[in-house]
Amino acid sequence: MKKRFYGLLALAAILLIGVFAGLTASAKTLESAKGENVFVYAQNSAGKSVLMKIVTLDELKAISHGQLSGGLTGTDTGRDYDISTTDNYPTTQYCQARGITVPELVDYVKKVTGVKGAGALGFAGGDTLRLMATDSYGNYSRAWTYDELYGVKRYYFEGLYSSGTGWKPGWEIAGDDNSKFGLSLDDYNAQYKAADPFYADKRAVFASGTETVPILATESLSGRTTSATLVASTELGLADYIAANNGVVAGSLSKALEDTWSLRLSLPMSEADLMSAHRTAYDNFKWIYNMRLDMAKAPDIPSQGTVAAPQASFAVSGDKKTLTITVSCPTPGAQLFYSFDGAPQIPYTGPVTMDIGGRDLSASPVSFYMTAVREGWDDAGVVTARYPGMAPNFKELFSGMIGKTLTFEAADSVTPAEWGAWTGAIIGVMLKAPDDTGYITLQAGDYRIDNAAKTITFSAKLFSEPGSYSFRLQALRYATKNVSVAMKKPAPAVTALPDCELGRDIVFTFDDDGFQKGLTVYLVLPDGNRTLISPTYLDRTAAGRVTIKADWFDLSSCPITAPGTYTLEFMNSGYAPDTQEVSITVAAGTGFADVASTAWYADAVKYVRDMGLFGGTGGRKFSPDDAMTRAMLVTVLSRLAKADADALAPPAFSDVPADAWYAKAVSWGVESGVTGGVSAESFAPDAAVTREQLAAFLYRYAQSAGLALAAGSVGLDAFSDAAEVSGWASEAMSWAVGAGIINGSGGRLDPQGAATRAQVAQVMMNFSKAAD
Repeated sequence: MKKRFYGLLALAAILLIGVFAGLTASAKTLESAKGENVFVYAQNSAGKSVLMKIVTLDELKAISHGQLSGGLTGTDTGRDYDISTTDNYPTTQYCQARGITVPELVDYVKKVTGVKGAGALGFAGGDTLRLMATDSYGNYSRAWTYDELYGVKRYYFEGLYSSGTGWKPGWEIAGDDNSKFGLSLDDYNAQYKAADPFYADKRAVFASGTETVPILATESLSGRTTSATLVASTELGLADYIAANNGVVAGSLSKALEDTWSLRLSLPMSEADLMSAHRTAYDNFKWIYNMRLDMAKAPDIPSQGTVAAPQASFAVSGDKKTLTITVSCPTPGAQLFYSFDGAPQIPYTGPVTMDIGGRDLSASPVSFYMTAVREGWDDAGVVTARYPGMAPNFKELFSGMIGKTLTFEAADSVTPAEWGAWTGAIIGVMLKAPDDTGYITLQAGDYRIDNAAKTITFSAKLFSEPGSYSFRLQALRYATKNVSVAMKKPAPAVTALPDCELGRDIVFTFDDDGFQKGLTVYLVLPDGNRTLISPTYLDRTAAGRVTIKADWFDLSSCPITAPGTYTLEFMNSGYAPDTQEVSITVAAGTGFADVASTAWYADAVKYVRDMGLFGGTGGRKFSPDDAMTRAMLVTVLSRLAKADADALAPPAFSDVPADAWYAKAVSWGVESGVTGGVSAESFAPDAAVTREQLAAFLYRYAQSAGLALAAGSVGLDAFSDAAEVSGWASEAMSWAVGAGIINGSGGRLDPQGAATRAQVAQVMMNFSKAAD
C-alpha cells in the first residue's frame, strides 16, 4: 500500500488495543510518552467494541524475547532483533530491539482475559492492524494487514552499511514520493532496473540479508549509523556504538536498549524496499498507545453495557492562577484516564490542578482529554473538554472558490440555542489573507450571520487571490474560533487533442497557464480503481497542456494495450473541483510516434513497414520529413527485388566500405543496372535523392525486372514546373507520372526537391500497386 493511514472505520471485526502511556501530561518536544498500559478491544458481531483486558507494559516485557529460532515460532536464540532502515534525509538507520510479534500479543490477550468469546480473536490473512501513537491526537496513522507484515519475506541487511557497495543517496532513482512510500518489485523491475546504476550494489546488499520478522518492541534503541551525535535534534548517532562493536552494526546496541520508545513497530525491509530504496524508517512507528485489529469475521462477544462518557467540571481559583478539573463517570466500576495532549494516559485518582497564571485562555484554551473504560463493556472512547467554552463546531469545509462567497455552517450536532448563544457573544471577526502578515478586523458588511440556518457567510470581495485564508472569531466567554480554508481557482476544462493513438504522445490542453503545475494524472481502470501515470511519463513543461509520453505505452505495466475508450482522471489540489475525468478514444495508430493515422502518408508508411521495405529510424520514430538518401533507396529496391547479393563482388566505389550496411544493396543496384555512381569512383551514399532521381531509380528497376507498367493519360505538361525536369530524367519522370507512381502536389512535380521518407513510402506503395 502506498500510504498507510486509515481513518476510524467500523468494520466487521475489530480488535482494538490501546496503549496508555506514562504519567507525564506536559507537552512533548523531542519525545512522546511511552505506553504503560495496553487496552485490548474487540468489536463484536453487534458492532460494539468491547474491552477485553488491560495489559501493562511490564507484562509485555516479561514475555518479550529476542529472535526466535523459527522466525514466528521456536525458542529464543538469545540474539536481539536487528532492523535496517533508511530515512528521509536520506541516510541509513539501525534499530536493535526485543519484543513480541503481533500474533503473540493477540494470543496473550486471549489467554489472560476472562471475557466470554475472546477465543475467537486472531490476526491472520487480511486482518488489518491500525496503529496510533501518543502524539497522533487520535489518528490511526499506520495500518498493516497480516499478509503485509508477515506474508512477505523481510530481512536485516548488514551490507546496507558497507562503505563500498552499501547504501547511497543515489539509490533513490524512483523519485521522492516513491522513495517515501515504496514501489512494488514488479514496478521497479519494469521501470527502473535497466537504468539503475546501483543495481549490482543493491543485489550485493541483498545477498547479505538475514531473514527476520516484524515485532512490537518493548525495549529498543535506534539511530543514524553515519554520525556519532544527534542529527536534526531527534535521531541518535550510532557511530561510536558501531566502532566499539568492531565496526559491525548488528548487535552494537545490546547494552543500551530502553523502553522509552515503547511500543515500537519494528519493521524489517523487504526485497522491494531495498531495490526501490524505500525510506522505511517512516514505518518503524514509535510510542504506540492504541492498536486496532480489524478482523475479517466479527467475533461473538457480548457487551455488558456501554460505559457512559466521562464529564469534566472546571473551577478557577480566586486569584485566576489555578484551574481545578474534576472528572466523573456515572457508570459503576469505570476506570478513568486523562491527559492534556490528546492521548488519555494518566490514571485519574482525584481532582487535577493546572497553573494558568499569565495564560491567554481566549486564544489558548485548556484542552483536557478523558476516557472511561470497563472490562467487558464498550465505551464512548476519548472525550475532549475545554476551558473556557468552545465555539460551535463547523461542518468540514476545506476549500472555496476565489471570487465567490464562502459560507461556514454549524455541524448537525449544534443546536439553534448553542449557535445563537455563541453568535450573540461575538465581539470581533478577523481575517488573514494569503499575502498578509497579520489579521485585519472585518467590518459588518464583510460577513453575514444567519441564526435560522446556523451559517456565517463571508463576502466574495474578500477572496481575490488563491491561497490559504485564516479566520479568527472572538466571542465573550468562549475560546477564540480559528479556522482556515484554501481558496482555489476554478479548474479549467481539460480537452484531449484529436487523434489519440497507441504508441504516440497523447496531448491534453486547458485554458490555464499554470494548471499543469502540480497536476497528477490517473487512468481509471474498468473495475473503478485507478492507476497513477508516473510523472516520468508526463510532460508538464508547456503552459496550458500536459502530454502523456509515447514511451508510457512501452511499459509492460501499461493498462492501455488495445484500441478503445479510456477514462483519465486529472487531479490538482490547487483548483476546484480538484478532480475531473476525461474520456478518450484511442485508435490503433501506425506504430510510429511521429506518424498520425490521419497523415496523408500513413497508409503508405504502414505498407512499406509491413512489406519489409523500410521501417523506423529508432525510438518509435519514422522521421517522415527526413530526406531519403541514395543508400537508403537502393536498399529499399533490393528488398523489393528480394535480391541475393551475397555472391556479388563488393562495389568499386571509394565511398562505399565493403562492410557498410548498404554495400550489398549497392552491388546489386550496379549489377542489375538500377543505379550507377555519381562518378566512376563515387556513389555518394549519404546524398539526398531528388524526386527526379527517385523516378529514374524506379524506371531502371522496372526495366531490369521486366515490368511493363501501363501508361496513363497524364503527361509532364500538366505540371507548371515540367521544364525543371533534367533532360536525362525526362523519360523516367514521364513514365512515373503516366503510370500514376508520382503524382505531384499543387500542380507541381518539384523534380529537384529532395524526396522525403514519407514521399518515398507513398511512391513505393504506388509503384507496387501499379506493378501488381
